[in-house]
Amino acid sequence: MKEKKIGTIIYIRLVILIVISFAIAAVLGIGVQNYFQKRQSYTLLREYIEDFEEHWDFNADMKDYAYEWGWGEAEDFSITEFQDNALLDRTVKANEGEVSEINIVDENGIVTHSSNPEMVGVDFHSDSYLSGFLCLLDRDGYYAEDFYPNPFDSNANLKMVYNAITVKNYKGFIAFGYDREILQNQMESKLWKGVTGNRIGNTGFLMVCNNDKTIVGVTEAALSDVIKMGVPYNGQVALPAEESTITYDRTDFYGVESYVATVKKPDYYLIAAYPVSEANVLRGKYNTLFLIIFTIILTALFVLLFILLKNHVVREVSSIHKSLKRITAGNLDEKANVEGSLEFYELSGGVNDTVYRLKDMIREAKEQLAAEMENARRIQESAVPKVFPEDERFSIFASMDTAEAVGGDFYDFFMAGDNLVIVMADVSGKGMPAALYMMRAMTLIRTYAAQGLSVEEVVEKTNKKLCEDAVKDRFVTAWVGFLDLKTGVLSYVHAGHTLPILINSEVSFLRQKIDLVMGGFEMAKYRRQEIALSPGDSIYLYTDGVTEAHNPDEELYGENRLLTFIREHADDSKAHKGNEFCEDKCQMILSDVTAFEKDAPQFDDITMMWVRYEGIKTYDE
Repeated sequence: MKEKKIGTIIYIRLVILIVISFAIAAVLGIGVQNYFQKRQSYTLLREYIEDFEEHWDFNADMKDYAYEWGWGEAEDFSITEFQDNALLDRTVKANEGEVSEINIVDENGIVTHSSNPEMVGVDFHSDSYLSGFLCLLDRDGYYAEDFYPNPFDSNANLKMVYNAITVKNYKGFIAFGYDREILQNQMESKLWKGVTGNRIGNTGFLMVCNNDKTIVGVTEAALSDVIKMGVPYNGQVALPAEESTITYDRTDFYGVESYVATVKKPDYYLIAAYPVSEANVLRGKYNTLFLIIFTIILTALFVLLFILLKNHVVREVSSIHKSLKRITAGNLDEKANVEGSLEFYELSGGVNDTVYRLKDMIREAKEQLAAEMENARRIQESAVPKVFPEDERFSIFASMDTAEAVGGDFYDFFMAGDNLVIVMADVSGKGMPAALYMMRAMTLIRTYAAQGLSVEEVVEKTNKKLCEDAVKDRFVTAWVGFLDLKTGVLSYVHAGHTLPILINSEVSFLRQKIDLVMGGFEMAKYRRQEIALSPGDSIYLYTDGVTEAHNPDEELYGENRLLTFIREHADDSKAHKGNEFCEDKCQMILSDVTAFEKDAPQFDDITMMWVRYEGIKTYDE
């Protein structure tokens, strides 16, 4: 058989591949055009939904409505004339659907007259919600709450919401009340106005339902023969259960094949529909564009391959490829050595230079990482107190055994008035970022404690500041306690940290309500908890580096082992008082953890603190 030249073989095969590629492109074009059509339609629906959401703000609209109505009424009020319950009641009835209640509040914050007899005599100071309006006793103007509950939420504790305004020649103010029905009517009115003139393309439309899934608004003239206002939604697309997630579908929607997008918001459901027949207009354009681009790419690629193969580059490419495989496998001593042409010679040199630079970069990265870890360790160790005060009211000792991969453990103790402030915390992450975040958290706790705030206020303000910093993937688990050295009462907040151990007549975990970590959620609330310590009672605090220490068999040290060890050695100590006693206890526990780990590497910091309340010594003592 006569052998063909390699150039001829390559040419024939590339021609065959091009013909096959055109056939494949024709088949793929059908799928691609459907893809682009669906993608553009869903993008169009999403943009309309996002535009509606951007301009919808029930709280702001309701606040404006309450302000305009209240201000208009208040301007015409004559306090002496309207200090009449019956007249106020008639005024409310005359404005039915606009206001539910009118209250006259004097300069002492007491309701003197009201359209609602039950409100007469109510002291605004006695209610946490109403007390916010008392700011009007010190200034002229208007006050309304920033957030209105969803009136369609049956679980919402919604009885009456208020706004208030001052009037001339009166030291008190007028408070207007709005019930659930008024809020519902206002919300439905705003939703209806938001969609009635909002058309998608030529025939698409928006529909909005309240939380009861009743249609309260739809684009004007959209399927008016089948979609009616005020009736339950019965579209073929199920409304989503989760908020803020847009769901997409293609279905027969009220008798028209359409692309449909739905989203659930706290106050309403929004549905956007775009008929497939209108979307098909763009179908041919995308199909042609795809075929042209696909053809150009294939042709250029095949021509380039033909030229390279025709010039016998396979051998050189294969040689470099083998060298690269060895390099990527980890052999950085491999060298590429192809000298068939200048280009391949330079390519070989480039590969070798890259490997040299890679080796240098790896070395520098290791040195930089080691330096960073050392700096982080220094920051961590220098931040925590090392001197333990001699005080007859309490004894204390703490230690921190840092791991090779420095974490974010820290402890702290300091005096704030008559309180001994105790902190045990663990920052997420490792290295310098964790160490810097640790410093930030410690500084905030000290700052707020020095201001005389309660323990829960200190933790709450620290959490808000850390959230404002918005450091990604960073949070702090913490246990913060205020020990009143006069009474022995320990007030504390548990922000997602490990359970402390209480040592008194018994040894047990200090069971408590656990709140969220700090730095995770800005609106988190923290609960103050208390326990009374008697002289001689101790608290042992620690981080998860203690309980999660493991041996070579991957067994964890665990909470039960820790609790058992402390129980069995509760009376074992070379020292019986003062800081030496606390130090002895910590060293015993650390030694047991170290013995348990054996030769297993330490992956996390081991931090602990032992505090014993000694009580107030009397003169006789």
